[in-house]
Amino acid sequence: MPAYDESYLDGMITKTRYRFKLIGRNCDDPFSVIAGNMKSDYRKYMDMGNPVYLNKTLKQILSELNVSIQEDCGISEDYDEFILEWMADIYVYMQWRYNLSSAEIAEKTAPESLYQKYYPLHETSVENGVRKLLNM
Repeated sequence: MPAYDESYLDGMITKTRYRFKLIGRNCDDPFSVIAGNMKSDYRKYMDMGNPVYLNKTLKQILSELNVSIQEDCGISEDYDEFILEWMADIYVYMQWRYNLSSAEIAEKTAPESLYQKYYPLHETSVENGVRKLLNM
């Protein structure tokens, strides 16, 4: 059974994609910030389907994580934003579809590791990619 109502899924994917891109642009170690995000209280309550947390704005979420972002910061030279977006899709879909804890997902599939698995997993659907990751 999914973690929360499907009507929230697209919004969660969109917010998480943008958050990961901003983290990649603004943080020296985006993988540790993403891991911290996955283990945060915000994610814990989102995992439970709490509408207050599912509807938080990007600024509210980043503030809870104590992450300072300059929205006009340029594209990162160090991290591929397409891969960061793909990671957001994988993490959000995996948590939603299989009703798993985001903290547990980040422990088993660390952001650094997931970033490296983009090739060849990105060539499949997100659903199929998640299944392959769960089988690893």
